[in-house]
Amino acid sequence: MAGTGAGYDLSVTTFSPDGRVFQVEYAGKAVENSGTSIAICCKDGVIFAVEKFLNSKMLVPGTIKRTFPVSRNSGIAVAGMLADSRQLVARARSE
Repeated sequence: MAGTGAGYDLSVTTFSPDGRVFQVEYAGKAVENSGTSIAICCKDGVIFAVEKFLNSKMLVPGTIKRTFPVSRNSGIAVAGMLADSRQLVARARSE
């Protein structure tokens, strides 16, 4: 049996007959299922905070990071898919 997208979820530029873009909906669900991320701007700097959770006892504590340093003066707090966030951090570091 075909999934919900039924072939309309293969690309972010493909609309379903009812006008939905399933890739965008999947990304939204990934963010909803991930932990909370927040950044607070203070007069002396910025504070990053993320929700810490461990989905499985088989995961090594500390390997699921959601805050990343980009340079000496900047960093990123992420929500959503960690693989996507690692790519964004790598690109930010290269630029």
